[in-house]
Amino acid sequence: MTVKKQTYLVFLLLHSLCYSQTNIQIYADTNRAFIGDVIQIQLDVITNQDIQWPDIEKDISPIEIQKTGGIDTINEEQFIRYSQKLNIQQFDSGRFVIPSLKFIQANEDTFYSDSLAFQFLDIQLDTNNIIFDIKGPKEVPFHLSEAKPYIISLMLFVLGLLLVIFIIRKFSLKKPKQIKFIPLVPCKEEAINALKALEKEKLYEKGEPKEHYVKLTAILKHYFDRQYAIESMESTSAETLELLRDIDLDSNLRNDISKLLIDSDLIKFAKVIPELNEHKVMISQSFDIVNKCYEQMIEKEGEVNV
Repeated sequence: MTVKKQTYLVFLLLHSLCYSQTNIQIYADTNRAFIGDVIQIQLDVITNQDIQWPDIEKDISPIEIQKTGGIDTINEEQFIRYSQKLNIQQFDSGRFVIPSLKFIQANEDTFYSDSLAFQFLDIQLDTNNIIFDIKGPKEVPFHLSEAKPYIISLMLFVLGLLLVIFIIRKFSLKKPKQIKFIPLVPCKEEAINALKALEKEKLYEKGEPKEHYVKLTAILKHYFDRQYAIESMESTSAETLELLRDIDLDSNLRNDISKLLIDSDLIKFAKVIPELNEHKVMISQSFDIVNKCYEQMIEKEGEVNV
């Protein structure tokens, strides 16, 4: 091998080590427990890239999460350590597996954690204790005085019911009030107004970027729901993008939506704080997405009418 080729290979190796170092560790305090007992899971991600956290509760089903801790962030020289603790439970006996969890970096590289297997055991009954039959209830003679409170309550209920019927019949003869119908605001106008109102809140300038992008993604998802008749409000960003795949969108527009949602998730969940110029670009992109979605919808309707 020539010196030139060796130098090139060393350069590629150093480049991969400097720009894409990610190490994922997952471990539990035990792998055997009785049903109903709590097992603690520790998840550590050491990386030098922004990373998208998986939907753990969905990925490990049917294992139930009893408690979820927050994602702690620790800066370690040129690396960032993300840590999270989970308490899991299972109420069925048998062997259960937490599959490999998928982590996506900002450069779209994908990394997986190791899988974990657990054995949940039935609780054994103590056969040394003697179990007696349950004794039946004793019969007590009935006295009319015992029913007196129930009779009085029934009479009061009937009188109250008659009074309510009388009042309803009396006032139902009045002329009903006219109901004013408020016209529904078009979805594009609603989304643009909501984005303008969010921009005026200046949450980024107040040191609340996470709150800003929580509201931003909610506005866009609500717009997608109205514009395309989908249900993305309770969906993750990945699920929302999956729903939009069935919509005939321009590829550039689809890429803009994907990038904005993923970048917003990094700010919300990985505590990545964008620079001011990046923040302004994302605000402008959110307006462009709404306008372009509306324009493409109008163009498609025009083609159908023609």
